[in-house]
Amino acid sequence: MNTQLKHHQWSIGLTLLAVLMLTSCGKKPEEPVSSTPENPTAISQVKSSPTAATTTSKKPGESRTKAVIPPEAEKLGVKPQGETTCPSDAPVKGNITKKRGNIYHVAKSPDYNKTKPDICFKDQATAEKAGFRAPKQAG
Repeated sequence: MNTQLKHHQWSIGLTLLAVLMLTSCGKKPEEPVSSTPENPTAISQVKSSPTAATTTSKKPGESRTKAVIPPEAEKLGVKPQGETTCPSDAPVKGNITKKRGNIYHVAKSPDYNKTKPDICFKDQATAEKAGFRAPKQAG
């Protein structure tokens, strides 16, 4: 009888442990951002996962990783007009990098004209509110 009791306690313990493990990791799955013609987003068809990224090729042999825009930045920013161009009403260029984090560049920044923005902001304050920072000064 004693071994049956221990076996029953073991079963209950393992069942409780399994339930705790399953409930503690019950995150909601990420939902893709949808864009419809009637209700476009600032950056359309980009998922809101901070770890996801896709690679796109611009020219043969050259690839550039397309950054995933954080949800807050997506609300506050707008899509770039071209590869290196932001709209005139949103001239601050935002770059998303894995190593350096989210950085913004203003017109007086070195290499501003060569910078390829992932998102554009109307001013520095908006970029900072979206989680971007000024680049560290070399020196």
